[in-house]
Amino acid sequence: MSHFKLALSVFVIFTASLAIAVGVEENLRDLNFCAVTKVTMNDYEPESFESSNNLLRKAGQEEIFCGKKIIVHGKVLDQNCIPVADAKVYIWQANCNGKYPYKPLKNIAKKSLVDINKELTFTGNGTATTNNKGEFTFVTTYPPAMQGAASHIDLRVEHYMLGTIQTTVMLDSNKVSNPHDKPELQSIAEALEATDTSIYNFQIVLPGSGIKGYTDGSD
Repeated sequence: MSHFKLALSVFVIFTASLAIAVGVEENLRDLNFCAVTKVTMNDYEPESFESSNNLLRKAGQEEIFCGKKIIVHGKVLDQNCIPVADAKVYIWQANCNGKYPYKPLKNIAKKSLVDINKELTFTGNGTATTNNKGEFTFVTTYPPAMQGAASHIDLRVEHYMLGTIQTTVMLDSNKVSNPHDKPELQSIAEALEATDTSIYNFQIVLPGSGIKGYTDGSD
């Protein structure tokens, strides 16, 4: 009987220790693991992208656009939540009238949703490169809800090590209420102090690790 009790005690202790170890391991993984951004597709990617991150105008033009000016700020991370530098970020969106102001790449795009108005300077697309903190910024306008979807922008990120991901970012759920409280947005908020310009902020997570040899301890 004493041997049985001893064996039972050892089993209970072993099981409890295993459960604790598993819990600790899961918590450690959570500390440096970011879920990969969901992939979505869009048929209105431009035939060619503008090289600027300012969608309000091309270089040298005076801004003539409709709608409300906004700032889109984001950060690109890998699965270990490490910022990804030197990633190319491409965005495209509709104008204030729910129309794409450029020629789409795909022929299946509905012509009724394309309106190239040469009287306005809004380009509807742009390009940025992430800095050493994985951050990027675009100056654009707030697009209306269209085709049953709330206000959004479409975005593609490309990185020489981590590949490409394309997604749709819903703006309303990513609006920043108090940008002065976020260190990465303070300089932008200060520059916009006297304006009614809203800031939208989000993260894009690419699959894999951008640091060679980096491990999260899960192996």
